[in-house]
Amino acid sequence: SVAAIVVNSISASNEYLKRGMVDLELVIVLGLFLVMGNITGSNLNLVVPADSIKLLLTILLVYTSFSLLKGRKAPKQLVFADNRTKYLLLCLLLAFGVGTLAALVGLGGGVFLIPILYLIIGLPLSTARGTSSLMICFASASATAVYFFHDMIDLSIASPVIVGIALGGKVGGFFGTVARPVIIRVLFFVAMLYLAYMLASEPLEKLL
Repeated sequence: SVAAIVVNSISASNEYLKRGMVDLELVIVLGLFLVMGNITGSNLNLVVPADSIKLLLTILLVYTSFSLLKGRKAPKQLVFADNRTKYLLLCLLLAFGVGTLAALVGLGGGVFLIPILYLIIGLPLSTARGTSSLMICFASASATAVYFFHDMIDLSIASPVIVGIALGGKVGGFFGTVARPVIIRVLFFVAMLYLAYMLASEPLEKLL
């Protein structure tokens, strides 16, 4: 799944880059910590219980989905530059944590990166989507390399899946650049709740 995420991110990022909806400075700064988190998570995958991570991610997804749906208060003045400095350390730590958790369960991490960029840093939602997409491309590539060297990627399955993912990423990236922010927030809300359900269903069945 991580290998497919790389292709999806490349396809989607191309559309955002063409429209200038990517903050390259944040891609470099936060992307570095996201990559380190992905490498860490890929190695921890061999020793950390998957069910515990899935339940933790479920809680984070539910909280994040409602926070993103609620949106943020319109600032009285532009505070974007101030937020970069004020919350930089927090965002670096969050990026590392997101990368670690995402690699542990094979997620891209965009469901957490977008709220960080939108709610904390203050990026426009469209730019937050494009920026997170490009960051995920590099981060997932690092995780894929770790899994590949541990012989944990089935190329016979990955190859046909990647073709469909590439087409989907291209289409999704295009519509993501033109869709209204409120529609995107609602879609993300639904998608995150569904993902939370899928992650929690198996561990909860074992507990019950």
